[in-house]
Amino acid sequence: MKEEKEKPTATSASTSGNTVLIVNPSSSGGATGENWDDIYTTIKRIFGEYPEVAFSKKPGSGTTLAREYLKKGFKNIVAIGGDGTINEVANGFFYYDEDKEKTVNGGIHRRPTTATTVPTNNDHRSDDNDTNNITNTKPDWPTLRQINPDATFGIISSGTRNVLAKSLNLPAGLERGCQSFVDGKLQKIDVIGAIVTDPNDHLKKVPMRIFLNAAEIGVAAEIIDRSKKIRDKVKSRFISTVSSMVATMPTYQSNLCEISVYNGQDTNDNNNILTKMTMCIIANGKYLGGGLTAAPQASVSDGLLDIVILKDSGSVKMLKELASMKKMKKNGGYTGDDKDILYMKAKGVSMKSKEENKRDVTVTVDGEPIGILPASFRIYKNALTVKM
Repeated sequence: MKEEKEKPTATSASTSGNTVLIVNPSSSGGATGENWDDIYTTIKRIFGEYPEVAFSKKPGSGTTLAREYLKKGFKNIVAIGGDGTINEVANGFFYYDEDKEKTVNGGIHRRPTTATTVPTNNDHRSDDNDTNNITNTKPDWPTLRQINPDATFGIISSGTRNVLAKSLNLPAGLERGCQSFVDGKLQKIDVIGAIVTDPNDHLKKVPMRIFLNAAEIGVAAEIIDRSKKIRDKVKSRFISTVSSMVATMPTYQSNLCEISVYNGQDTNDNNNILTKMTMCIIANGKYLGGGLTAAPQASVSDGLLDIVILKDSGSVKMLKELASMKKMKKNGGYTGDDKDILYMKAKGVSMKSKEENKRDVTVTVDGEPIGILPASFRIYKNALTVKM
């Protein structure tokens, strides 16, 4: 949105008290906010009601708003924005551990889960026997608790990439997205929890954050991180992305990483890998930005992570491998000369850099930088109800 234009104000003319739209007015290059009156008229026509509206004003406010409206008893929480906004709102659905003041991505240091924690019907643990034995850098994984287990998440994509919508097979366009929400059926999907390291304090872990589509680690995350920094000065996604790729790919060095993958059948059911890594994708959905079919076998409801590792690659070879990923068939694996690509499914994975120079390895989730390695990821099966 252009700075000289005033942001729209919240609408409180809800007739049902049941549905709230959490809107990023800066999405679609600011067009969402600039055209909000017309957009809201369309929404009222399709919804057949006057849903309450709350506008996100700063990073993280989507999480805060979702949490507030769930506490008020709203059952339909609908995010309107890009992948980052959708991620924030999804995080607002959850508490973790038994202390309900501690929230996912709430900026509060996490208290370790104890053996006395008793799960309830609204808790979401993986169905393994030991959720804590992931790697030598394993976190003490919390139990996700829904603020309102009867609440439904709605997604109306209004961003520039809309990758999550593609992974969930949701339609593009605001009007079609609204109609899809009205006509859709309820479906439980998995979410992935991520615990990463604070780039400003390597001894500190960032509070857990969930994501719905994919985490990117390494060169792709570095490009995203640089692109967002450039976009703070140049308001063009195309220019910022191309500039970041040109600045990153020719000089990016692969990192020697220790990766531990677990399936949770018992405490020794770990697959440990030591390899050079250029890029890693931890996927719940199939797609990444740019039309990349990164995880063709992924399902958002199978209770498993899809892990894709692009091994040691120079810049030219890296481009060729990324191109081959883009051409993969939806129902197939990696074909041809795939010795430099690892693909596996698991319930959890942890990784840390073993490089002696200790350079930072960036981690992003759903297109947003959240920290660096060491990091751990695990699945929370059927944790979120989505109307789709």
